[in-house]
Amino acid sequence: MAYRIGIIGAGALGLLYAGLLSAKVYTRTVEQADLISARGGVTVIQDGCEARVSVQAMPVQEADFETLDLVIFTVKSYQLPDLAEMVREIPTQMPLLFLQNGIGHLEWLESLGHETILVGTCEHGAGKLDGASVEWRGVGRTNWAVFRGNLEAGLRDFLTGQTGFPFVEKSDFEAMLYDKLLINAVVNSLTAVLGVRNGALIHNVFFYGLFEKFGREVADVLMRDEQWLERLTGVCEATAMNYSSMATDVMEKRRTEIDSILGTVIRLGKQQGKDALISEILYAQVKGLEGEYLQ
Repeated sequence: MAYRIGIIGAGALGLLYAGLLSAKVYTRTVEQADLISARGGVTVIQDGCEARVSVQAMPVQEADFETLDLVIFTVKSYQLPDLAEMVREIPTQMPLLFLQNGIGHLEWLESLGHETILVGTCEHGAGKLDGASVEWRGVGRTNWAVFRGNLEAGLRDFLTGQTGFPFVEKSDFEAMLYDKLLINAVVNSLTAVLGVRNGALIHNVFFYGLFEKFGREVADVLMRDEQWLERLTGVCEATAMNYSSMATDVMEKRRTEIDSILGTVIRLGKQQGKDALISEILYAQVKGLEGEYLQ
């Protein structure tokens, strides 16, 4: 059975998921929806090769959710509250999958009335080239877990059957999100402040010293196991030539997700009575950079 997927959010990840799942994408602006329609879909570029995928696009305010089987949210975590009214228009029996960084959105998800809510983490690297084109810069997987409810067996099989664009089910959504939070907190925050690619954190001896100390602090707050450094190093090696999403946000003078990522680490540290001095310094630096260009 073919399942009908809708993507809310047409940034880099939204375009990537829309293209690779041949999903309908809902954009913030009429102009972007018109651009995708005019080009006949979304162009996905990987290693210099282009593939144009037929994708339907429409402004989110014109969304036809009743025609879908699953809605995936790829917007930033801080954008979710602004979508509250729109989310209420989605039938409560419709499964929703949220792909946001950090864990700050979990409390907001609790307020939704939908029967089945999934949360996930994305390991892919993607860069938006324009409103209808995306570069697939790193092949990974989408980890997902049930936050509430039960996913229908056929839809579960559909997701796990995406061999070229794998979806991997996890049994514990908290462990999954905390593992990703460790990576986001350390890699994103450092690269955003230093303005470097991910690989510089492990190839530059001075950056690596900070990377290790900061990683130890965050891993302690999040109570991750002893393999935390190996996992962090592996991510930096695998994505060495990529800029993190937060580094890109700073370079392009956009709002970052520092509050839902590092802000969460600081809050958890205070609850546990633990010092998180490096986290507080980096948080202040990123917020300061935002303050230089956000009005």
